[in-house]
Amino acid sequence: MNKILAVLFILLGMKASSQNDGALAIGDSLYALGNYQKAIKSYQKNKNLNFKIAKTYETIGDYDQALSYYHKTLLLNPNAQIAKYNYGRLLLETTGYAKADSVFRELEKTNPTNPNFPYYLGLVKEAQNDSLAIEDYTRAFTIDSNYVNAAYKLAKDLVKKRQFNKASMLIEKGLSLNAKSIRFLNLKALSFFYTENYHESVTTYQQLIDLRVSNVQLHENLGESFSKTMRFEKAIEQYTVLINKYSDKNPTWHYRLANAYMALRYLDKAKRHLEIALVLKRPSVEAEYNSLALIYGREKDYKSQMEALKKVIRENPKNQQAHYFLATTADNYFKDKKVVLTYYEKYLKQFGTNARFSELVKQRIKDLKVGLHFSED
Repeated sequence: MNKILAVLFILLGMKASSQNDGALAIGDSLYALGNYQKAIKSYQKNKNLNFKIAKTYETIGDYDQALSYYHKTLLLNPNAQIAKYNYGRLLLETTGYAKADSVFRELEKTNPTNPNFPYYLGLVKEAQNDSLAIEDYTRAFTIDSNYVNAAYKLAKDLVKKRQFNKASMLIEKGLSLNAKSIRFLNLKALSFFYTENYHESVTTYQQLIDLRVSNVQLHENLGESFSKTMRFEKAIEQYTVLINKYSDKNPTWHYRLANAYMALRYLDKAKRHLEIALVLKRPSVEAEYNSLALIYGREKDYKSQMEALKKVIRENPKNQQAHYFLATTADNYFKDKKVVLTYYEKYLKQFGTNARFSELVKQRIKDLKVGLHFSED
């Protein structure tokens, strides 16, 4: 009788094991085909498949259920490392920072040579704007100098702090592991741009464009780099991309585009974009009116130049350069030198004899008075 019972228990155990294996196999097959709800139902037939259920809920975006089943998995098996790792990642993604920090600390404690866990501790701190995140990234990189994610975080922090020489070593490390790494190429381009190495900045940003990267910062910095290296046609291309692709309501882009056109002496186009910038930038348009005045001066349209300079002065009455150019423009525009004299005298009266252009003004006043004296005689 005892032998019969023993055989019966063995057979029942084999049947249960077979059913459990079947639930797993069927669930995995359904999951692989994207039939996630049926996969969950199959997994639920086996209480040991909580981890599978958690992963499936995570896949379909039901994070509350996923977290619940990860938690159930760890209650049954506190040492389930993969489940704990996935639980920590999902806690981080769903802003459960305190729990995530605790999970990754436990993982680091039991796996001190795995750089991934201090790295994730850094991500938890960074998500909370905690500057101590950099210590975790440093620890991860110390464990494994080829851990590219930590290298990137450290390099990014150094670029942000303008410590470009230190950043360069990490950037080159990242690029040695992947020469087409967009994030490291971007840091490299930024380093060149911020150190005013505009030729190298152009080269690196062009690499990013070849990799089909396009964003506002890239086109802005590349446009300025082209302008700084006197390649104004190329600068125009970048500002045109910004205006056409991202926004035609940005006054800065119109202003920079106007300056590039002005450098190439396309004065009509320059004026058009300056006028757009003026409309968009109200109420502060001093720089735009100043550039417009320069264009009118080149066209020898002194009346319009004076009007533009007066608008500069209305925007900023303390702009010495505008006052001085107003006097010189009046000098070109008015035939009556007595009228011209009043402009120069007004400059001295407002800014004094030690002002920026005072020596030039005093000399011109002297010359005008001599000319007026002889003309009266």
